[in-house]
Amino acid sequence: MDNFFGDAEREGEAPYSTLRLRLEQDWDQEDGHDDDLKLRGKLYLPKFNERLSLLFSDDDDKTGNEELLIDERRNPDDVALQYTARDKKHYRLDFKVGLRSSLALKASMRYRYEYPFTDTWLGRASEEVFYYGDDGFGSRTRIELDKILDDRRVVQWRNQADWEEEEPGVEWDTSLALYRRLDDNRAISYYTAVSGETRPDPFTASYSLGVRYRQNFLRPWLFLDVQPYYSWRKNDAEDNRYGSAGLRLRLEAVFEKDFSRKKKN
Repeated sequence: MDNFFGDAEREGEAPYSTLRLRLEQDWDQEDGHDDDLKLRGKLYLPKFNERLSLLFSDDDDKTGNEELLIDERRNPDDVALQYTARDKKHYRLDFKVGLRSSLALKASMRYRYEYPFTDTWLGRASEEVFYYGDDGFGSRTRIELDKILDDRRVVQWRNQADWEEEEPGVEWDTSLALYRRLDDNRAISYYTAVSGETRPDPFTASYSLGVRYRQNFLRPWLFLDVQPYYSWRKNDAEDNRYGSAGLRLRLEAVFEKDFSRKKKN
C-alpha cells in the first residue's frame, strides 16, 4: 500500500532507484488555483556501495494543511547523498549531506525503529536531527502505528513534530487514514488530519477531512490521483476559524529499477 501511494520515507529506505514526475492541479477555496510540475527521485548506487543513495527533489516546503497526509509534509532534500550506517531487522541509521536550492549545506542523521507487535499490528518511530546552513539546527520526530484489517485494507495513524532553531515552538500533525485496495490498479484512502503549533501561543491550526483516489492506467508507470478535501483553519490563536474546500488532481509518472534481487552469474 505504501509503495502504491508513494510513501517518501519508506521509498528512501528501499533497495531500488525511483523517479517520480508529477503534474499537479490544485484548487483551494482560500488560495485559488495553482498548477505545478514536480520531480522527486532516488538513485540507488549498489555498484559504488550498497549503502549509498543519491536523493533529489524540487517539491515545495508545504505547510501540511493542504497536503493533509503528513508523509508528504517534508522539507525538500534538493540534492543529497544518503549513507546507511546500520540496517538491521528492527532498526536503521542513515546520514545525509547535500545542498538545498539556495546552495546552503544540509546535513542530517536519522534513526528509525520498527517492530511488529503482532501479525496485524506494526509500530514505527523515527528521529531525525538536521542542520540547514541558512536556518540552523532542527529535528523531526515521527511515530506511526499500522493495523492490517485484511489483505486489502489497512489503517494508519501517523504523528509528526517538527522543531527548528529559527522558529518558535513546535509544529505538529496527526492523521488517521483507512487505505483500501479496490483491485490491482486502484486504491482509495479516507482520512482525517489535525495540525497545530505550540508557540508563541499554542493553537490548532487546521482540522481536515478528505478522500484520495489513485489509479494506474494506460501504462504500468502512469498514475492518476483525485483528492477532494475540506479544512477548518485559522492562522493565529486569536483568529476565528473558517472553512475551506479544495481539490487536487495529479498525473504522475513513476519509474523504478529494483536491485533487491541480485543477478546470478
